[in-house]
Amino acid sequence: MATMDDLIKGLNEDLAAELGTVIRYSYQASKSFGLTGVELREMFEEEIADELGHATFLLDVIVDLGGEPTTTPAGFAKPDGIKAMLELDVEMEKKDVENYMAHAQLADELGLVELKLKLEEMAADEAGHAREIRRILKGL
Repeated sequence: MATMDDLIKGLNEDLAAELGTVIRYSYQASKSFGLTGVELREMFEEEIADELGHATFLLDVIVDLGGEPTTTPAGFAKPDGIKAMLELDVEMEKKDVENYMAHAQLADELGLVELKLKLEEMAADEAGHAREIRRILKGL
C-alpha cells in the first residue's frame, strides 16, 4: 500500500534527477565541439529549459504534499566524447521514464489523478528526449 511518504520520497528522487540533468546537460554542452557539437549545444539548451520546468513542478508538488524538496542534484558520469555522453543520456532518460511511471502509479494509488497524469506526461517527455538522442546517435 502506497503512502504519502513513499510518494514524496519518489518525487524527491525525480527532483534530484532533474536537477542533475540540468547540470549534466550544461556540462555536456560545454564539452561539445565541432559541427555536431554546435547542434548538440542548441539541443542541450532547449532541454535544459524543459528539465527546469519539470524541476519547478516537482518542487511545488512536494511542498504542496507537505514534504521538504531536495536541493541536492543527482550525480552523473562524465564520459569522454560526444557519442559516450549521448549514450549516457539515453540511459539516464530511460531511467527517468521508469521512475516517473512508478511514481505515477503511487500517485494513482493515493487518488492523486492530476499528479498521476502529469507524471505520465513527464515520462512521455523524457521518452521523447531519449528518442531524439537515439536519432542523433544513429548519425554519428
